[in-house]
Formats: sequence, C-alpha cells, structure tokens
Amino acid sequence: MRLKVFDTIDDTLRLLDSNMPLYREAVEEIHDYLKYLFVGQDMIVDMNSRIKSKESLREKIIRNRFYVENDTAQQILDHLSDLIGFIIECRFIEDEFHVLKHLRETLNQKNAEDGYYYHERNPNFFLDVQSRQPQIQKNGFAIYRIDGYYLKNGHKINVELQIKALVHSFWGDIEHKLVYKNTNYYVYDDFMKELLGSIKANLTLTDHQLKIIYDQMQEESRLDTGITENSFEQLISKEINDLFALKLNESIGFTLNLKKTSAILGHYIFIKDIRYDGGNNDRISALFRTFRKMNAIKMDFENEIEMDANFHSQDIFIHTLGNHLISVLNKDYDWFVFFKMLFAIEPGNNMEDFTLFLNVIKNYLVDNYWLNTSFLKLPMEEAELVHNECAKILAVSLCEIGRIDIIHDDKMIAINKAFVTFIEELETRVISYHDFMQYQQAYYEEWLNRLKEIFS
Repeated sequence: MRLKVFDTIDDTLRLLDSNMPLYREAVEEIHDYLKYLFVGQDMIVDMNSRIKSKESLREKIIRNRFYVENDTAQQILDHLSDLIGFIIECRFIEDEFHVLKHLRETLNQKNAEDGYYYHERNPNFFLDVQSRQPQIQKNGFAIYRIDGYYLKNGHKINVELQIKALVHSFWGDIEHKLVYKNTNYYVYDDFMKELLGSIKANLTLTDHQLKIIYDQMQEESRLDTGITENSFEQLISKEINDLFALKLNESIGFTLNLKKTSAILGHYIFIKDIRYDGGNNDRISALFRTFRKMNAIKMDFENEIEMDANFHSQDIFIHTLGNHLISVLNKDYDWFVFFKMLFAIEPGNNMEDFTLFLNVIKNYLVDNYWLNTSFLKLPMEEAELVHNECAKILAVSLCEIGRIDIIHDDKMIAINKAFVTFIEELETRVISYHDFMQYQQAYYEEWLNRLKEIFS
C-alpha cells in the first residue's frame, strides 16, 4: 500500500500545475512593480524571479515535513514561504543595505492585520520590510531575505524577496550546487565548512576590490581608466583559473597549472565581452554574468572535442594555425584543456568561437596596419603578397613550436617584438616578391631560430 505522504505530494503538485498561469501573471506584475519602485536607482543591476518547481517542491515537502503540519495541498502551498522567489541584484555588498533602506522608505503603509508593509500605488503587494535584516542562515552566513505575499484574484501567493550583491549571487550558486544539492555524506565536514568559509571570504575581498575599481571608473582621467582595465583583466583571469581548476579536479581527480592559460583567456574575454560590449558600460555586471555562466556548466575533461575538420579562413595566418590546432587539440592534453575552457566560456558555435579567438591571437602578435604598411618600396601587389608570406612564416613557425606556450602572454609579447625586428630587417634586404620567394626557406629558418631562442 502506497504511503499517504506521496498522495499528498501528488495532490500538491497537481494544484501547483493548475495555478501556474496565475503564478506567472503574478510574477510579471511584481517584476514590473519592483522596477517602478527602483527606477533611477543605479545600484540595481538585475532582477531575477522563479516559481517553485515541481522537483524542488516535492523535495521540500518531505525535507521540511510539510505533510505532517498540513492536511491538504492548499495548506501546503499557503505555508510555502518561497512559492515565488525574487532576487534583487545590486553591485556591491554595501549596496544590499541601501536596497533594503529604499524598500523601507518606499513601502511605508502598514497592514494592521499582519504588520507587513505596502505602497499606496499597489495595495496587493506586501513585504515584511521592518523585520530584522540580514538574517543568519543555518550555514552561519548572513542574507537579506524578506517574506511577503501578493494578492491576486482572491489568492494569497507567498513571495520571498532576497537582496544580493553580485558576489553573493555568485557565492549562492556555488553553495547551492556544491552543498545544498549534494547528498553525499562528508566525513570531513569541518574541513568543508572551513573551505567554504575561505571561499566566501575571498569573494568578499573581491567585492571590495571591485568597489575600488568601480570608483576609479567614475573618474574621467585616462590614467585611471587604464588602471581599471588592467585590474579587470586580472580579476577575470583569476576567476577563470579558480573555476576551471575546480572543474578539472571534479572531472579527472587532479588539476594542472592553469595560470598562464587563464591569463590569455582573461585577455580574450576582456577584449571581446567587456571592453567592446556593445555599449553596455556596466562592466561589473557583465563580468559576473560571465563567471556565473561558467560556474553553471558541467565540464568533461576526458572525451574528445568535436570540431569540423574542414576549417578554412581567407586569412593565411588564421587558416594555417587554425588547421594545425584542430589536428592536435584532441592529442595534446594542454591544448585540449585550453579549448575545453574556451568553448565552455563561449557555449555557442565552437567554430565561430575558435575563429574569433584566432583573430584575437593574431592581433596580439601582429598589428595588421603595421604589417600592411611594410615593404612600401615594393609595388603594391607584390607588397601584399610578401605580407601574406610573412604572416604564413609566423604561423608555420608557431605550429613548429606547437606547445601551448605560444599563446602565453609573456611569450606573445616576446614574439611580437622579435617579429617586428625581423620584418624591419627584411625590408632592407628584399627587393622584389620574386627575390623574397627565392630565399623564402632561408628567411623561414632564420626566423625559426630566433623563435626557438624565445622558447629555449
């Protein structure tokens, strides 16, 4: 005979389903209302919402013993404090209190029946804004969590509102996936608590650093802007390193030194997503959206990366280096890990991400304008042919070295300087395209020897 608790759960889930259109309408209305309350408040970067899922509700009914305290499905939903959940994301930890303060000042009408507060513009949305905040969770960490409810079509729908800085949202994702959703029994419980506490402390430090950077961003000075960009790039690289070191260990049981690999990926993300982010100046938000996106991805560092073998680019450098990397990325584990990281960061079309990354690398190594304005004493058509051959020489030589070191920041800076010197010397020696091609192999070997010195 089936246990009664599961009949109660089934009834509750059916009721949740039947009320779902009502809940969705309530979410939209609350979202619009919260946007109205915070109009002009630039400390707010995002508002997220969710309706309790069936899976989560089923688990919560058993874990919190709702089936003992409530006789019917309706009673269970009525006592579920977070049937609808909202998170107001602000930039920094210190902004969390300012958000709460704004709510307390705005929701200034008190409901005599339960002591919750509302604003005269919307007498259907009530929050316990005067409750003691922040609250201390079971894990010992503080959180701004406010109970409330929304009245719609005769229904009282419970709402939980959380206020989180970007680093706390990031931390919440980590804790939820690693601890709350992990049913394994840890014999090293105290160690885990200390480790998680250390991660939380580091994120708080990151918040402080970001606040300093953000304040610098408000300055008009070009010098301050430069410092800001450099600091952001370093922060991105650090977070990439920490996240993927964890994911590598989860997948294969150990990790590698990813610092230099993370540095070039940090540079890539900064150039692509933050410096040139389509006019969105809220770089901190963009930064942490990227971090959260990476944290949510499950990584597999054992199975091959699938790539189209027919890679082609009209750019000779990208075509040459790209085909070589495709041929080795499932054979050389360093390259394999690197591209796993790259494609996890950019979970769209792998080939497009691959090509875009190669463009970033080329621009890092060779300034197109500089190369295209070399060999000016040659006829224009011949000069263009020589430019392509020089780019090919560079690409082929990098393939010859082969190791992932070729994209490490310190090596690329050295390659760039050496290649500039090499081209400047060739300009004084090459008298025609025919002449260049006659000695092309000798030029290549000369350049390769210089390149090998960088990696010796």
